Amino acid sequence: MKLLERRSTSDHISDELRQMIIEGTLGPGEQLAEARIAEQLGVSRAPVREALQQLVQQKLLVAARNKGVTVVSFTASDIWEIYDARCAIESHAAVRIVEGGPGARARAVDRLGEVLGKLRVAVKRGDSRQISAADLDFHTTLVAAAGNSRLVDAYSILSAQTLTCINRLELALPSGDEVVDDHELLIDAIASGDKDATVKAINDHLTVAASHLTGPPASGTGNGRRPD
Repeated sequence: MKLLERRSTSDHISDELRQMIIEGTLGPGEQLAEARIAEQLGVSRAPVREALQQLVQQKLLVAARNKGVTVVSFTASDIWEIYDARCAIESHAAVRIVEGGPGARARAVDRLGEVLGKLRVAVKRGDSRQISAADLDFHTTLVAAAGNSRLVDAYSILSAQTLTCINRLELALPSGDEVVDDHELLIDAIASGDKDATVKAINDHLTVAASHLTGPPASGTGNGRRPD
């Protein structure tokens, strides 16, 4: 029982710290002291240590000898790697949806349409943080529609990294109307049942999105290519 309680506490701490990193409350390069966090939260150092280790594994924190744990600073190469990994997962999920037949496509399109409605609301409000969150919710919904929980788990790590990057560089994002139009194209591609067209639409979409944050990838950056 004590082990379960400690794990629950560490999960709660990691959730809180993750959100602070995503929102920018904890900025790039900022050092996190295990003892200070434990004192502030009124817990022992053990669950804090576990929480920090989780976030290191999720590449939101960096552990370095003699420097402790600091908030990650994403480079352009890091961002292209994140989007390349997203391309791989989203494309695979989309193919699974299309291969599932008309019923699977219809269910996915319905779910994505609901999330697109939330994206439209965020755009009308002009809240860039809400737009980014709804945007990622759309892509997470796409992955979830493939029915593979392990894909969703892997994608959740990339989502947190993506939101962190976007919130730090939000001025580089396209207009809200453009975001809505781009996601409508993805829904249309899935509804068409054309696997090649769907994969191309996803890859083009994510390549443009990464370019808004970084510019074109340099030779040797990440895996040396854009998602394709």
